[in-house]
Amino acid sequence: MAINPGQRIQRYEKNYSSYRLILIIILSCVLMYQDSQDGYTKTLRTYLSVLAYPITYVSNLPRNTIEELRISLSDRTSIIDENKKLKEENIQLKSDLQKVYKLDAENKRLYELLGSYPDRQRNFLFADIIATSNVPDRHQIIINKGSIDGVNVGDAVADANGVIGHVIRDQLFSSEILLISDLEHAIPIEIINTGERAIAYGTGDMNRLEIRSIPPNSKAKIGDVLVTSGLGGRYPEGFPIGEISEIERTEGENFLTINLSPFADLKIINEIWVIQTEVTQDE
Repeated sequence: MAINPGQRIQRYEKNYSSYRLILIIILSCVLMYQDSQDGYTKTLRTYLSVLAYPITYVSNLPRNTIEELRISLSDRTSIIDENKKLKEENIQLKSDLQKVYKLDAENKRLYELLGSYPDRQRNFLFADIIATSNVPDRHQIIINKGSIDGVNVGDAVADANGVIGHVIRDQLFSSEILLISDLEHAIPIEIINTGERAIAYGTGDMNRLEIRSIPPNSKAKIGDVLVTSGLGGRYPEGFPIGEISEIERTEGENFLTINLSPFADLKIINEIWVIQTEVTQDE
C-alpha cells in the first residue's frame, strides 16, 4: 500500500525526535563521565557563567536598583529621625547646662555680696527687678519686695559690686528704687585714700557720678576708691560705690570737679539686696 506524503513526514518527525532524545542522553552521559574524570565541564560552566554575568546583572538591575533605593530611603529616614533626636537631646543638655551655670553664677554673686559688706548685723533682703522706669532721664527700677517683706522708704539698695540706690516708695508687694545716677540723687561718700568726705551727685549718666566739694589741694587721684560715709543715716558706712575716673582742676575755682565710675553696672542690674534697718539685740 502506498504511503502518502503526509504520513511519510509524520513518520520522519517521529523517528527524528527519537534519535534526538537518544543523542541527548548519550551526550549527557559522556559529559557526566568527562566531568567526573577531568573537570572539563566545570571549567566550561565557569566560562559560561562569566559570559552570562553581564546579562544576569543587566536583567537584575531594575530590581536591585529599586531595592537599593528602598533601603537608602529607609536609612535616610532613620538617619533624619536619629539626627532630630540627637538635636533635641543636645538642646536639652545645653538648657540644663545653662541652668547649672546660672545657679553657679547666682551663688557666686550672693557670696560676693555677703562678703563685701563690713557690717554683718544688718538684714539683707534679696530681691529681683521686675520693671524699669519709662520716663526719660529718670533712673528708677521696681523690685518684687515691698512693705510686707519689711522694706521701708530710705532703705539702701546694692548689688554684688556696690551701692546702686535707695527705696523712694514702698508698696505692699513691690518697691521703687532711685538709682545713684539719677539727677535728683545725692549720696554721702568718703575717699578711702585721703579720708575726705563729700557728696556724690547723679549726672543722668549711668556710668558717671560727680563730686563738687573737694578742695584743690586734695591728694585724691584717679583710681581711688570711694565708699559710703554713713553721714545722714540713709546709707550705712563703708559700702563700696565706685572709683575716681577723672579729676578736673580749673584755675580760680575753689573746688575740684571729680568724676567717679560706679562699681555696679547700672545698665544691667540683675539681683539686688535691700539693706534693711539694723536690728539690735533688744529687738
